[in-house]
Amino acid sequence: MNATLQQRIQRLEDLEAIRDLTARYADAINKGWNGKTVDLDAVAQVFATDARWESHEGEVTVGIDAILAALPVNPIIVLDGDTATAHWLMWVTSVMAGDPRAVYMSTDITYLRTSDSWRIHTVKVDFGTKLSTS
Repeated sequence: MNATLQQRIQRLEDLEAIRDLTARYADAINKGWNGKTVDLDAVAQVFATDARWESHEGEVTVGIDAILAALPVNPIIVLDGDTATAHWLMWVTSVMAGDPRAVYMSTDITYLRTSDSWRIHTVKVDFGTKLSTS
C-alpha cells in the first residue's frame, strides 16, 4: 500500500501523540519520590470518559470518575500515639539469578516511637497492587 505524504506525516504525528500521552500518564501516576503524589487532575486529562482499567488480579474499573476514585495515593499513614500504621505502594527492583526484575507492590508497615526516634516495627509485603480502605 502506497501511503500519501500526508498519511505518512499523520502516522508519525499520531505515534508521537501516543508516546506523549503515555509519558504524561506515567508522570501523573509516578509517586513516592521527593514528595511527589498522584496528580489526579493530570490523570483526568489522559483517560477517555468511558476508560477501562484492569489489574492482573481481575479487578476492573470503568469510567474516568471511578478510575480517579480508585487510584491509590501515597502514603496512607495513621498515627495512634506512639504507634502508626502506613500503606505504601512502590516499585521494588532486584536482581535474581542475574536477571534484573521490578515489581509493583504494596507494603503495610507498622511503626513505634522509641526514645530515640520512630522505628519500623513490622513490614508486610503484598506483590501486585492492593488498595487500602483505611
